[in-house]
Amino acid sequence: MYIKPKKYLVALALCLLVVEIFFYARIQSKPEKFDSVVLIASIGCKSAPTHTVGTVIGDGLVLTVAHGVAGQTSTSIKTTSGRVFKAEVAAIDVNLDLALLYIDKTELTTDLVPLKFADAVAGTDARFVAFEDSQQIVVPAKIREILRIDTQDIYLKNNVSRPGIEVQTRVVVGNSGGPLINSHGEIVGLVWAKSRSEKNLAWATRIEAVDKLLAMISAGDPQSATPQVVACSG
Repeated sequence: MYIKPKKYLVALALCLLVVEIFFYARIQSKPEKFDSVVLIASIGCKSAPTHTVGTVIGDGLVLTVAHGVAGQTSTSIKTTSGRVFKAEVAAIDVNLDLALLYIDKTELTTDLVPLKFADAVAGTDARFVAFEDSQQIVVPAKIREILRIDTQDIYLKNNVSRPGIEVQTRVVVGNSGGPLINSHGEIVGLVWAKSRSEKNLAWATRIEAVDKLLAMISAGDPQSATPQVVACSG
């Protein structure tokens, strides 16, 4: 079939437009990645490593859950680029189930930009960042309620009350410590448990609870703190 030059140019332009839209859609649909969220592996308490999730919140400081690192003899973090760094516990709170890990800045060969803190707002959308098979995943989340959570310490011995968030999101084993991140890229909470009775319901500790841990360490030398002696959490 013969196509006149003018019609041919119009057809070519339409084809190029379709291709451009296709590739733009592919770029836009790429999964989001948070380089400041890392995978933590700790050994010493069990025969196999315990995996949790951590978030860089300061220069060489990684925030995670206490029940994943308490009593462990060795802890390392793995970044989204595959780099692995050794980490030490700088401060720990077994009641709030929070821990700060320190990475020696002399070992860092990559910039891990700390996430900023923000208040959680009920009814807003967020993202829950975790790992599956060592690959980072970003899961939609909904902050349902801001509340106090009456629970127990990581050893299930003492009753405690935590500043909490009730969140609708999917959580699986090994996701503990994953951050809740708002639409501005700020961390508002740290997930530590999921509901056993309601699907896709979890609980997080509000980020302001970390202030107590930060006050325990020196801004100039995080290793200056002496963490309390703790045992494995079970």
